[in-house]
Amino acid sequence: MEELNFALGVQEFTVNGGRTVRFNPADEGFLEALYGLLAKLGELTDERTKKTEKAGENWAKRFELAKACDDRMRKEMDSVFGEGFCADVFGSVRLTAAADGLSVAENFLWSVVDRMDENIKANLARRSERIRFYTDKYKSRKATADDAAGEAGT
Repeated sequence: MEELNFALGVQEFTVNGGRTVRFNPADEGFLEALYGLLAKLGELTDERTKKTEKAGENWAKRFELAKACDDRMRKEMDSVFGEGFCADVFGSVRLTAAADGLSVAENFLWSVVDRMDENIKANLARRSERIRFYTDKYKSRKATADDAAGEAGT
């Protein structure tokens, strides 16, 4: 059986020296999933903040709410990046923990979005070059075929 091979654009990235993830950094559908994760993180954080305010000085309840928020966000991240991703990459660090002004989860997600932004721009820049290559290639074939048809008719 013959095989047909073509570019999928899938690349591998090692995350903080640990787990490897594979995705196409020019795939806008994947980018949509990342923005979905950022939105979900925002929703979970807002929900946790409201419940934490109600918990007042009940620190046991506040810690329980923080753990529940982290557990839910880990589940969401694992659904996009694969089973056990969060355990491998983040270990016991909470996804909502602050690091360099953002949450750990936001730092990771924005680093992926930044990589995708660069890749999407590079692919769009190359697109017209690739289209021109195939257009020119098949225009010349059509012209050759038209010439041959014209000569056969004379």
